[in-house]
Amino acid sequence: RHIVILEDCCDSGVTLDWLADYLRTKSCASVSLCVLFDKQAHRLKQAKVDYVGFQCPDEFIVGYGLDYSESYRCLPFLAVLKPSVYQK
Repeated sequence: RHIVILEDCCDSGVTLDWLADYLRTKSCASVSLCVLFDKQAHRLKQAKVDYVGFQCPDEFIVGYGLDYSESYRCLPFLAVLKPSVYQK
């Protein structure tokens, strides 16, 4: 089987790297990673992302299902959260 992992955002890369490595041990024909936002500023693991929607700067993105502390998830658009909101 061919596996495609879809993720909203790749930040540290730790989870996607672990999951892709784990699935590769299960005799998959292939494992591909697809992310909407690729944020490389805090990358700890260099997960090989095969498909990228957008390179994302080191900013906190909310809306369309992306949230901060259970807020802003239902915004019908994407937005950058002001640092004053999350740097308390």
